[in-house]
Amino acid sequence: MNVFEAAVVAVAALLSAAAAGWWLCVFLHRLPLERALRGKQTELEAARALAARLFDANALSGRPAHAYAEAAGRALDELHRLHPTLAFAAAARAPDGSVLLLAHRGGAWARVPLTALSFERGLLARAADDGEADWELDRAGAAGDPLTEALADLGYTAASARGWSGEEGTGALVAALSAPGPELARARQDVAMAAAALRAAAALAERQSRLLETRERLQGGLTAAMEELTHTHDRLIRKSKEVRTLHDVAVALVSRAERGGALAAIGAIVARAVEADLVAFLTVDEATGELATQPGAYGLDEEEMFYRLPLSEERASSVRVFKTRRPFVTGDAQNDPGVIARLVALWRVHSLMVVPLVVEDRVLGVMRVGSRRRNAFNSEALALVTVVAEEAAILVETAILNRRLSETMEQLTALNRMKDEFVSTVSHEFKTPLTTITGFLSVMIDGETGPVTEQQMKFLQIAKAAAKRLAGLVTDLLDLSRLEGGARMELHPLDLAELVAQSVENHQPAAVEGGKTLSWDPPTPAPKVLGDARWLGLVIDNLLSNAVKFTRGGGRIAVSARAKGEFFMVSVSDDGIGIPESDREKLFERFYRASNRGEVNAPGTGLGLAIAREVAAKHGGKIWFESEVGRGTTFRFVVPVAREEGSAS
Repeated sequence: MNVFEAAVVAVAALLSAAAAGWWLCVFLHRLPLERALRGKQTELEAARALAARLFDANALSGRPAHAYAEAAGRALDELHRLHPTLAFAAAARAPDGSVLLLAHRGGAWARVPLTALSFERGLLARAADDGEADWELDRAGAAGDPLTEALADLGYTAASARGWSGEEGTGALVAALSAPGPELARARQDVAMAAAALRAAAALAERQSRLLETRERLQGGLTAAMEELTHTHDRLIRKSKEVRTLHDVAVALVSRAERGGALAAIGAIVARAVEADLVAFLTVDEATGELATQPGAYGLDEEEMFYRLPLSEERASSVRVFKTRRPFVTGDAQNDPGVIARLVALWRVHSLMVVPLVVEDRVLGVMRVGSRRRNAFNSEALALVTVVAEEAAILVETAILNRRLSETMEQLTALNRMKDEFVSTVSHEFKTPLTTITGFLSVMIDGETGPVTEQQMKFLQIAKAAAKRLAGLVTDLLDLSRLEGGARMELHPLDLAELVAQSVENHQPAAVEGGKTLSWDPPTPAPKVLGDARWLGLVIDNLLSNAVKFTRGGGRIAVSARAKGEFFMVSVSDDGIGIPESDREKLFERFYRASNRGEVNAPGTGLGLAIAREVAAKHGGKIWFESEVGRGTTFRFVVPVAREEGSAS
């Protein structure tokens, strides 16, 4: 090896030694730093976990004071678990000046008098004003502070307090130590974190309370409006039924010249209106002093027409009504002491109404209405029969009858107009602000008004869903009101299978989102039906929406359509939760919802099936269902097929 090569080797060895020395210095310097970093990371994770345990927004419930105390109890449970040698307490002063001991854990806090919890001076005052206070306790140094004096009397030697002050009031969390030691110093950070959690809990509980109160006020007003709307609608329906009955009576009076024929027609009308089995008119026979049954009574055999009652038989309900002019009603005539049993048995009725037939101040007789069912008649039926009896009693007073009927028809027209205007106005007044609310909620959810927290986003989405459900309820109410108010179907030949296919396509996103399979089996061929596309589309949408809502994730919904002779049938089947037996009779009623809907948390208005039934009926069709609890439900409806041009009529 020459001199040059030896020099190169020496330089290389020197560089290697320098590099090794440098890495050794780096390693010796960085190793403690990395150890300290890992320790800090461990402390940070522990602090995060503690913070999560100390503050649980989902656990806040009820009124602010209750939620506040629960949050304090959870926080002190966690602190006492971490520091079992310390005694903890949380106190608060409400805006009205009252002071409460929210919770305490460990030690002798139960023996600290409430009067010692003063936020006006001493430990609690300093903690609330400055946010923190650490005092060494002894009997002499505690003078002037009722809390520190009480703690010193109980043997505590040191305490640390962390407080807060805000709109919802003032509070403080105190940790006390009985024996000298470092535990209190180690706990100060955890106490500060717990105090911060309680401050947040107090603020959130107060805001939740305000939101709940606002929601209750809004819900109360909406519920009252909806109830009034429903009651008004029901009254209009009853009034319409009454006027329709009076109209039929008027037609019978005008078209039947013979008195007996008119009474027979009126009896049949009354029986149909109140679902009675018997209607008879008894008029006074002045020659014999008896109430005699008139020919043409509804529901009586020929031999029963000779029913007569002496006016001296005051035990009979008909005689009493004739003499007193006061109606008589019973729901169990067979056992009612106010009725002669053998006479009621003759007509085989249980429910009985008897009303007088009066013209001005003269009593002509009575009208008897009976049913073989018990408790068949209510006050509304009695009112209707009384009105009919008044009209029947003045067969000879045609002019008066026409005048009354004319006035009644005018009232009906006005009432119907008022109903239409009321429903339209209410729907508009609800829809306009709901559209505005939904629009602003969407803007806030999209973040266009600035960032929102996760909790705020949750509340906004809940509010948007509630507004959407309310808008659906208003739309359904308006549709049902139109149907029951006599809305006419615009019947044209149409491809119902195409309507079904479109509805299936529209509901696919909701089915996929819920993890459900929605299939459509189109018919071959698909004859056209005679129908109104808008209303039939609403029926299909309601059935599909229900099937998707009441089917669990992973379930299947199958839609099919088939020609059935002169009708076309659409079927919507699911393997969902099914319909309980007790719900089936009422399922098509307005606002009725299945009792087991909570299994799938299905929202809805309870009007969809009522609308579907009305639409099917107005098309000359029908709707029905088959269901098994836990196995699923199939809804079917049929509408007439459109006749082909040139076919026989």
